[in-house]
Amino acid sequence: MTTMPKVGGKSIAFTAASTHGLINLSDYAGKWVVLFCNPGEFTSKHKDDLTTFIKYYKEFSKRDIELIGLSTDQNAAHLQWLYSVYRTKVTAVPFPIIDDRKGTIGKLFGISSSGYSARDHSTNIFIISPNQTLVSSSNYVSLSSIQISEIFKKLNSLRTTYDTNENKTANRVSGVAPGCNVKPIVGEYVLGNPENVDPRLLDFVIYAFVQIKPDGTFEAYSTRYLTELAALRSVNPNLKVLMAIGGWGAEGFSDAALTPTSRYAFAREAKRWVDEYNLDGVDLDWEYPGNSVAGIKSRPADRENFTLLITALRDVLGPNKWITVAGTGDPLYIRNVEISKIAPLINYFNLMAYDFNAGETGETAGKHQANLFPSDLSLGTTSVDGQITNLTAAGMPARKILMGIPFYGRYGATSTRTFDDLRRNFINTNGYTVRWDDVAKAAYIVGPTGNFAYSYDNPISIYYKGVYAADECLGGLFSWQAGMDTANILAAAMSDAVRDLDGLRETLITEYSFTP
Repeated sequence: MTTMPKVGGKSIAFTAASTHGLINLSDYAGKWVVLFCNPGEFTSKHKDDLTTFIKYYKEFSKRDIELIGLSTDQNAAHLQWLYSVYRTKVTAVPFPIIDDRKGTIGKLFGISSSGYSARDHSTNIFIISPNQTLVSSSNYVSLSSIQISEIFKKLNSLRTTYDTNENKTANRVSGVAPGCNVKPIVGEYVLGNPENVDPRLLDFVIYAFVQIKPDGTFEAYSTRYLTELAALRSVNPNLKVLMAIGGWGAEGFSDAALTPTSRYAFAREAKRWVDEYNLDGVDLDWEYPGNSVAGIKSRPADRENFTLLITALRDVLGPNKWITVAGTGDPLYIRNVEISKIAPLINYFNLMAYDFNAGETGETAGKHQANLFPSDLSLGTTSVDGQITNLTAAGMPARKILMGIPFYGRYGATSTRTFDDLRRNFINTNGYTVRWDDVAKAAYIVGPTGNFAYSYDNPISIYYKGVYAADECLGGLFSWQAGMDTANILAAAMSDAVRDLDGLRETLITEYSFTP
């Protein structure tokens, strides 16, 4: 049977005998390739497939697309058929057909020729991008002009995504995009004990969390940890220290934002904490205005009231304290927040560019949670790039957007593991293997049977996010959250992605055999 492979990993190089002699996949570097296979014994269905691709070969050629056939018939019966049909005109078949009677090449693409009957064959289509990445795998029960049109449509979509992604990352290894005068910054949210936080790697830290009590005053999970976080300025005097108000499921925002009295009471309480703990500002983590998905109170008026709440906060804190907002670039969030109106009032918008698959179960749980670009392994077209595009279109300047990076792995709504846990038990150990989706610029882990296990960020994906941040003139990067990376492996990569892309690139080349 065929077990469709996961896309996104580098295609494995091979040399194989074919009707055109020995061919090597690397010979096709720089070109789009469609490799097709109908596993099992060579039947009339296989003949029909070959005839269809021969018929449409010129259409593929016009689009600069190479075709490769793969025959897994153990008797190589396709050769007999070709000879009987074309006699001495075998070269009339304009593309190579690989003789894979031993199944060596098919195995690379997850194909096994066993277990099929003549009536249940389907044609497997694998699309390989110019940088030798498997970017799509699908199957068709039959092949006709309709299915060929679908393949062309898929190729057009993949090409557009590929070209966009390549343009955004090509030749960008350091510095800032031309015309960008932003000095990017890097920071971390800190939930719990800050003992592993290295302030030398950071420009800011955000204590998580302070909650709104029913009487409108605040309470912290641990004021001791908040104090210890502020004390890190002894190591880095330039470190900005903020406290985050709210978090997932945190109640109180809709009521606090409801009236002028409640808004200014909130602002004065925030200032009291800022003054008492010698903080540089606050982060508003309202998840989410106008939306009760987290089980909190919401009102349609939250949209306007959120702007008014930030206005009151700015009035009371003054112009020199930081105000940041944690939010998403999802269309629903943007509809419920006056993005263009809050932009002048805040210092930064902390884009929670992760948890894309957080609510997913079943098959869709095995998708990327923080992919830079969309691919076959993303949830539809969801991506960091798409969310940033949404925010800038709504009026948030790119220079005020900080891209969030998860320091944990996720499998949908089912399982979340810290980067520390992934390092110990899942990254290339215990039968688990790291794979790379070069279209999405995202890492992921598969289990012993090749099943999707966890989506996560590693130093390579962080490098590409640093490249993107420079290209798009973003304000910088931040992580959720420090305690999940106690060895500061990801924190160091994130810091270098903002401060020293060249250095990070060289480190990746040396330690990860990275080829940018």
